[in-house]
Amino acid sequence: MAQLHQAEIATYMTDAIVGIVFMVLILIVANLISWQPGAYDNSPAKRKTWFWILGVASLFTSLGIDYFTWMKRIEKAQFVSEYIMHMIGAAIVGVVIYGIVTFIICKIQKKDTKLASMF
Repeated sequence: MAQLHQAEIATYMTDAIVGIVFMVLILIVANLISWQPGAYDNSPAKRKTWFWILGVASLFTSLGIDYFTWMKRIEKAQFVSEYIMHMIGAAIVGVVIYGIVTFIICKIQKKDTKLASMF
């Protein structure tokens, strides 16, 4: 039981860190996409696309890390199903951190900037 509890705590911490890493990654990618002001600017669409791609990637990265790092260490089979619920919940928490914090950062930017144009 202690082993399961340690794995659950580690899972939530790991997935929160993954969410933060992907948040920083989308901010870097969004700034790398060239700004094309004018009537035919499609750079906001590119930023939105990358936002969603990295959001899905953060979900699968979290699940992969949790599975190969923590779930493999659980020795008792009856605890695996309980851990899977926490693993999925923690992965969703990581994606929510990624989405909400990125959204807030983009909304507090001045208008007509690269990050403000993402949403």
